[in-house]
Amino acid sequence: MLLPVIQHYAVAQNDQSVCYHFDQYRYQPEKLIDLEHLTVYLSINPYEKLVTGKATFLFRQIRTDVDSAVFLAPEFSINEVRIDRRDASFKMKNDQLIVSLPEYTKKGATHELTIDYSVLPSFDLFFVGWDDSTHRSIKQIWAHRPYRWLPFADDRLTVDMFVTFDEKFMVFSNGVREKVIQNANKTKTWHYKMYRNHPFFSTALVIGDYRFQEFMTNKGLPYELWYYPDRAGSVAPTYRYMSEMIAWCENEFALPYPYEVYRQAPVADYLYGGMETTTSTIFGDYMHIDERAYWERNYVNVNIHELVHQWFGNYVSHLRPTDVWLTESFATYYAKLFEREVFGEDYYQWERIREKQRVLAAGEKDRLPLAHSNSGVDRWYPKGSLVLDMLRDQLGDKDFRRVMTQYLKQHPYQEAWTPDLIRTIQKVTGRSADDFFEQWVLRGGEPHLEINQHIGHNKLQLNIRQVQIADELQPLFRFPVTIEIHFDDGSFSTHFMQINMAEQVFESQWDGAKKVAFVLFDPGDRILKTTVYPRSRKALLAQATSASNLVDRYEALVALRQTGISDKKEAFIDQFYREKFHLNKTEILAQLADDSGSKSRELFDAAIADSDPLVRRAAFNNLKTHHHLTDEQQIKMLSDNSYSNIVAALRKLTELYPEKSSYFLQLTAHEEGFPGRNIRIEWLNIAIASGDTIFLTELIDYAGRSFDFTTRINAIKALSSMDYLDESFAAQLLDAYVHWNFRLQPVAESVIKGYMQDSFKRKILLGQFFEKGMEVPDWTFKEAE
Repeated sequence: MLLPVIQHYAVAQNDQSVCYHFDQYRYQPEKLIDLEHLTVYLSINPYEKLVTGKATFLFRQIRTDVDSAVFLAPEFSINEVRIDRRDASFKMKNDQLIVSLPEYTKKGATHELTIDYSVLPSFDLFFVGWDDSTHRSIKQIWAHRPYRWLPFADDRLTVDMFVTFDEKFMVFSNGVREKVIQNANKTKTWHYKMYRNHPFFSTALVIGDYRFQEFMTNKGLPYELWYYPDRAGSVAPTYRYMSEMIAWCENEFALPYPYEVYRQAPVADYLYGGMETTTSTIFGDYMHIDERAYWERNYVNVNIHELVHQWFGNYVSHLRPTDVWLTESFATYYAKLFEREVFGEDYYQWERIREKQRVLAAGEKDRLPLAHSNSGVDRWYPKGSLVLDMLRDQLGDKDFRRVMTQYLKQHPYQEAWTPDLIRTIQKVTGRSADDFFEQWVLRGGEPHLEINQHIGHNKLQLNIRQVQIADELQPLFRFPVTIEIHFDDGSFSTHFMQINMAEQVFESQWDGAKKVAFVLFDPGDRILKTTVYPRSRKALLAQATSASNLVDRYEALVALRQTGISDKKEAFIDQFYREKFHLNKTEILAQLADDSGSKSRELFDAAIADSDPLVRRAAFNNLKTHHHLTDEQQIKMLSDNSYSNIVAALRKLTELYPEKSSYFLQLTAHEEGFPGRNIRIEWLNIAIASGDTIFLTELIDYAGRSFDFTTRINAIKALSSMDYLDESFAAQLLDAYVHWNFRLQPVAESVIKGYMQDSFKRKILLGQFFEKGMEVPDWTFKEAE
């Protein structure tokens, strides 16, 4: 939960107070002992979900006022604790293991602390498929953090990890794979070693049925790409640009990859996109894609994001939760820059548009700053990325790169905090970045501008107002901005001003008879802000068709949504054929979808056949009856090379031509789709709605634990859209409701809440709660009231 924004703390100077949002994690963390190395032996019984371990830490006591070492050990059963091979006193308090330290450890030498334990982890170490009685599910064990299966204390350390498991499965963890030992009892012991220290929290374990391909960069770095045996053909599309990513990072940071090896593996039912555990990234297998799924959600962005974390996050880790932006913002930012390298400037600007949308949505809830432990993912990721764009604009490309290289070099295999980066900027460039960080990092909010434009003879005046809340927590913003005046002869002039007051006026005059076509306040939308800027239809059309930046054309197109079709159609159609990127083409299609004129129909014909899958998808989704699709077009839509496009086509064509639904189903009966069997489930949905209830059994089956969470979500949503419930589906719903995957669980909960309002469905659900011995949630009674 976010802290109330009314909380703040103040620093008084000369009878004035400087106020900031309160953050309980703003202080540097205290450290009881210094962990240097961990050697751990693990054995795991997947059917009982039992971990038995022996963890030996090498530690040094750095404080003489400390008499205990404390480890996070929830649900642990401790068999024995020894210090320097002698029994040690310990106790469990809540989730903590507290070990008493003998007096002699205060002398500062390195000592050995061994914890012999067992644990049945309820979370953090996830067991997939071992309880599937049908034996159809993939079987895996995975963790992207060490909590609940290793005794944990926050520190940086080196590691030797030995994992013994069934010989039929492979084990994936951090560091160099030293050896794999074949044991006599049909198990293998896998030894992974971290030679360089890393953040203990950045520890992974993956066990499953895998293969991997080995590669080496031009500079001699070995890397492994793990994959499912039945998806060998998916290695190339899944890991596209992998070698280019490593080379790009090393060049951008002017620093080699900081560890001895890199590897990646997909995992089932994953909670996020990916996780950058040191040397070894894991990611959701819904991005373990083939070529046809490339435009659903490919792995490129997550892949480069997690790779960047090997420098920003593992090589240099953040000191406090307040500083998490130093990890996540940088990975998001550099991922965006790499995508610009391979996908182009328009793609980069599209990503910035999406980042801004997330940031402004978060800003409607509260004004927490970027550097805050409760700021959340919509600030740590996209806001920080946009802030780094602005910082690079201010420092210049060369100095920005020098700063980041020096920041990394100054904190090798160490922790850093926000003041370290500010100081590095000053040391490298001679500039003070305090004012920049004060506004964009340490304080919250974004500027909200209202601009009124007045154009006279050879004169332009802009009245600019900052209308956001301005108070002791967030004073008025101060930033430079560029203004471009574009004339009807194609020329333009560039001007600069400093925004630093509540109300300001910009004026410009010119000689000659030139007339203003349109004005760009902050071309390229480089400043993170909202802007209310009324302009004439003529000016917006000129901007939509003539501005050089995609983002400026898009902003004008969006501003024209309320303009009548007849007043923009010709300009929009011409612009559609000039645009090279799907974003603006998609916007034009949406705004012209209701037009039945011949030119608009021709536009949709072209869009349906466009080479870009996202343009085709936009066309499919916006089709109307007046577009009069030919049989050939319909067949082509249903054989698209994008899975999601077939889903969109099947749905739209059935809506427009219900009398042909059986024909459409016949054409797509062989398709399954990915991820989440998206085509097959849409196919079943339509078939059942058409009266073929024999397919209900298959659809209900997809909602069960034998299938991945994306398939289950798709099936649950399809059955819910039919308002269907029987005892079999109710059992699947309850199983999903108590699942640890927090993307699956709320979908099931939402459906159950809706069904509880119906007395018949309520009776079925309550029967399943009782049959499974599950506690009935309080909200079930509230939903029935």
